[in-house]
Amino acid sequence: MPPEPFSLKASLLWHILLPRGAALALWWSANQLLQMPPRLVWGLMAADALLFLWASRAHLRSADAHMVSSGTMAPIWGGYLLLFLAILASLSLWWQALLIANRPPEGPSYAEQRALAHATRYSLTVSEDKTILIFDGEVTFGLTKTLRAQLLQQPDVTRVQLISPGGHIYEARGAAKIIQAKGLATEAIGLCASACTLIFAAGEARQLGPQGQLGFHGYALDYFGGLPQIDLTAEQEKDRRFLLTQGIHPEFIDRIFATPATELWHPGPAALLAAGLLRDQP
Repeated sequence: MPPEPFSLKASLLWHILLPRGAALALWWSANQLLQMPPRLVWGLMAADALLFLWASRAHLRSADAHMVSSGTMAPIWGGYLLLFLAILASLSLWWQALLIANRPPEGPSYAEQRALAHATRYSLTVSEDKTILIFDGEVTFGLTKTLRAQLLQQPDVTRVQLISPGGHIYEARGAAKIIQAKGLATEAIGLCASACTLIFAAGEARQLGPQGQLGFHGYALDYFGGLPQIDLTAEQEKDRRFLLTQGIHPEFIDRIFATPATELWHPGPAALLAAGLLRDQP
């Protein structure tokens, strides 16, 4: 003989509200915290669906008994509405769990992708004896951070060799500060132009290699119409002060900033030596 069905109120509580509420809370929490394997999600969905069917059947028995004993339909329709909402909520969370389970692995963030893209524009390599760090490429975003990390990993580096057409002046300033703070020597082993010369000037000792060459020009913005928040004169004055502290003669600095941004001034070794750009270890 089957057991007596629960009263309608007790059935709503014990067959629908409590078990379904607990199941929905567990599904929601899992979707926020976990990425379960698809097979596990399907298995949990099947088990949850069977439990839901069993609870729904038990509630329907209680609803039938209530209708026979009282004849009132309003509470029964309320229970049906609650069942319908529980079905919709369950289907939504099951579908979300499936989407999460089949989501591809997360790649690098946009900022990380940008940093990786910029890093392809230059290389930082260390010589076999671990005393020379060679920078070859564009002075671009992320260089300062990468240079700092490299020097932390290579404490025996005493010289930075440079080959660069230039690039971002703010990154050049950051790299120059690191080289200056560590008292490293700099050496141009190829063309070191534009922003690269600021890094070169930061060296405690500064030399030209056999193929070394320095190229200078005044500043310009690579944006049509310029940027109103950037004052080129003020930016040049910042670097003028830095170059003066590095022992560069004022007349030479004036010639640098007088050179149009569309041109490149290549002073010879004698002129660089006379201007204080080249010097041996103090």
